[in-house]
Amino acid sequence: MLTIDEIKNISFRKAGFSGGYNAEDVDAFIDEVIATFEQQKKEKTNLVHKIDRLATRLEEYREDEETVRNALLTSQKMSDACIREAKEKAAKIVREAEEKAQAISTEANAMTVKEKDKYLQLQSDAVKLRNELIELYTKHIQSIDDLPTSADVDKSREELNEKYPTTEPAPQPAPAPVQPAPVQAAPAEAPAPKVTDATTRVAIKRPGKFSHLKFGDNYDVADE
Repeated sequence: MLTIDEIKNISFRKAGFSGGYNAEDVDAFIDEVIATFEQQKKEKTNLVHKIDRLATRLEEYREDEETVRNALLTSQKMSDACIREAKEKAAKIVREAEEKAQAISTEANAMTVKEKDKYLQLQSDAVKLRNELIELYTKHIQSIDDLPTSADVDKSREELNEKYPTTEPAPQPAPAPVQPAPVQAAPAEAPAPKVTDATTRVAIKRPGKFSHLKFGDNYDVADE
């Protein structure tokens, strides 16, 4: 294959005495130039095909790159959306938890206040009851203090004796002893009733005018 320098510096042999170039050398050179240009044309064609294939592949790569870029953008958008949604859900959960905790705290505080009020009310009721009992006992003590004592009775006796003096009654002679009446023997056909231990322990009761009344010494459980 001829190079540019070889084409520029080519020299042909002189043909005889005419001073022209040798036809064989010129033909051989032309054949080599033709072969060189054909080779270059073939190589150029191959290069063009390669360039076309490379261009096609480059375009495919660009399309793939665009697809990948779009896919990456879509993935990024989806990722951002998922992250945003997750953050929103997390914030919602935290907000609901805080609201629930606040509600529980408020309810617990209200219950505590209510129980404290109930306890204080019980304390107030106890104080009121204590004051009422003290007042009642004070009245009872005052009533007891108003009752006369033994000293008051002695003083009243002295005042009455001083204001209304009386004489002591003369002593009466002792009554004469009463002679017991003679005991008559019981008839033979009516023997005396036999006294048992039970009869000695139980007194014989005679019906009286007020025997139906049950108070004082007249009340006997055995009559029930």
